[in-house]
Amino acid sequence: MRASSASPRAHRAFPSHTARKTSREKASSRSRAVAAASTSDAPGPFGDDRNLLVVGPGVLGSRIARVWLSNFPGAVVVGQTNTDAAHDGLRSVGVTPRTKDFGADDPTATRRFPYVVFSAPPSGSEDYPGEVAAALKYWDGSGAFAFTSSSAVYKNEAGEACDEESEVYEIGTNPRVDRLLKAEKVVLDAGGVVCRLAGLYHSERGAHKYFIKTSSLDSRADALVNLIHYEDAADLCFAAMTKGAKSHIYLGTDGVPITREAIARVSVESGVYGADAAAPAFTKTDGPLGRAMSNSRTKTELDWSPRYESFESFALRQGARDSYAPWNAPTRSRGWTPAGARHV
Repeated sequence: MRASSASPRAHRAFPSHTARKTSREKASSRSRAVAAASTSDAPGPFGDDRNLLVVGPGVLGSRIARVWLSNFPGAVVVGQTNTDAAHDGLRSVGVTPRTKDFGADDPTATRRFPYVVFSAPPSGSEDYPGEVAAALKYWDGSGAFAFTSSSAVYKNEAGEACDEESEVYEIGTNPRVDRLLKAEKVVLDAGGVVCRLAGLYHSERGAHKYFIKTSSLDSRADALVNLIHYEDAADLCFAAMTKGAKSHIYLGTDGVPITREAIARVSVESGVYGADAAAPAFTKTDGPLGRAMSNSRTKTELDWSPRYESFESFALRQGARDSYAPWNAPTRSRGWTPAGARHV
């Protein structure tokens, strides 16, 4: 089973949205949107072709929202959640929140959006493809619909090279992968884009935090792990929605595979995780080696490259400094994370 992807030149993507409004019209539109979003929960002018719905504004989804607002300050971004626990935080970063079971009296109830990103995890959903299909009903068919999937769908596990076109698992192999592949198909059939993301991390979340707090792991030290920083993943999703091609699959990875042992080692060597940080003992010498991922097609088509070039560079050269790092206080607010948010 191959990853489907049409020729990027056969069907160039979502609209480039070359500005056609006058400066006065654009300024007026931005003013109305900002005023509406700042004075109440009611979104501003949905006639604006940059408005965005984020289904699942967790760590990644909320970051995408912030990237969107920084690029399109006149847009209205709505974040759809399961509960209202994170709504105050979402409002604080300019996102208009609503719950999944919003009523007919919700200001956004009858609205459809030119841009929608689905970044809610499959855990906790009995019918994940159905959840994605339901979210597609909020898309008006213009702009783009993006689904954040996982690179776990790729079959390669013996240390071999893997890219966008590599073979994926057959349906029926793994229940978790099945949910992702079925959800992907729903999106691709509707003309949306799929962003398959490698292991997500930032200074305070990810495999490294688990490794350095665990004395031993029942896994092999030399197994490969492919990673992408949350900030880079959000930028990639933004690029996929604004530059990508309909019904295309993009792969999000920094392109520098790293072993589990190296993740733990450079995390400890960075010195930012405290005196108690220590690399675990890896107790297995057999099992899957993982895959060595690269994504040159994605980088070329989306004109995207990671700002965090590799996890080793992030930990050692940059001192694990990002917008989420508590030791990087001046930029801490930029990386606001919803309370209890999952990795996506």
